[in-house]
Amino acid sequence: MRVIFLQKTTDAQGGSKASLRNTLRALSDQPDMEVELLAAAPGPLTEFAETLSIPVQIAPFPRWRNVMDRLFFNRTMKKIAKSIEGADWIVSNEMWWAPHAITLAKFSGAQSAAIIRDEVADLKKAHQYDFHKLDQIIAVSGDLKAQLQDDAKLFERTRTIYNIVEHPELDAGVRDQLNALCGDYPKVKRWVVSAGTICPRKDPILAVQGLAELARRSDDDTGLLFVGGNDGSGYEQQLRQEVQSSGLEDRVAFAGQVSGIGSALARADVFLLTSHSEGLPRVLIEAGLAEVPSLSTRVSGVNEVYGANVKDHVLSTRDPIELADKLERILDGSDTDLLKTMASQMAERYSKASHLRAWRSFLSGD
Repeated sequence: MRVIFLQKTTDAQGGSKASLRNTLRALSDQPDMEVELLAAAPGPLTEFAETLSIPVQIAPFPRWRNVMDRLFFNRTMKKIAKSIEGADWIVSNEMWWAPHAITLAKFSGAQSAAIIRDEVADLKKAHQYDFHKLDQIIAVSGDLKAQLQDDAKLFERTRTIYNIVEHPELDAGVRDQLNALCGDYPKVKRWVVSAGTICPRKDPILAVQGLAELARRSDDDTGLLFVGGNDGSGYEQQLRQEVQSSGLEDRVAFAGQVSGIGSALARADVFLLTSHSEGLPRVLIEAGLAEVPSLSTRVSGVNEVYGANVKDHVLSTRDPIELADKLERILDGSDTDLLKTMASQMAERYSKASHLRAWRSFLSGD
């Protein structure tokens, strides 16, 4: 089985590229699989593929939404298709290049598919990017698949393949760094950890507002630890201003970008996700695998993460009062048996073995 993955951008950032790395590694280990990567430019992702002896081809991707590029779209893709003749599947790693996968498949005699990884891939976007011409669609969560349910033809051609999520590893250097940082906040006895790029989509200001509400309830020993860089938009400055105006400077710490999430989770009494949108919230799964209780806003994928426990772990609104209420309940004592059960379930659902089974079933048409 010869499968070619399309990924236009190959920089080191982004959950979609991290997920593709895991899929490339898993599939390339299989003796009956031939996996290749087609990209618009070299970068860390193509270098990673080459370390696995995965063939890499660099080719110009015309822009689907650009009028001038569309004039020559088929001609350009037909030239690229000559170099991948004999492929069984052309799979776009993100929805944006679904038209490219469709056209390459048409000219090379392969089947086409696209992976939807984020809530932006709703029914409107699916129509804009010609999903109706795809042979198959892959969603990384059941919630994402459900976004297509009002189009029966699309929905029946969509299946869920969960990403591989491994148990987060501890890093001694990061552990020491975070220990030193948290030591500068002697007032804090319990840490709520928020990890990810500090940006409007992640909306960590909500976390500060929730902590401020806890402070108004005479909670004096809970703090917030932010782990992650910023997006350069100036949002971090707004976040720091919120901390200052709330009088929480002695209870909110900024670690910046660190290597891996495991050491940050080891510091957490609760992990908090405040995003406006996600595809499959990997960090909530990592928290679950580490048996750290977590709380999230309602984003795609939380139904799979929490199962029957969604009500206790997912906010119904973006309300600081509700956030404080749920944080209080979790901080006052989590069910360790429940945490162990959830960790066991996640370890199976997001395992390499489960991922491989799903891909084999998909590629064989089962």
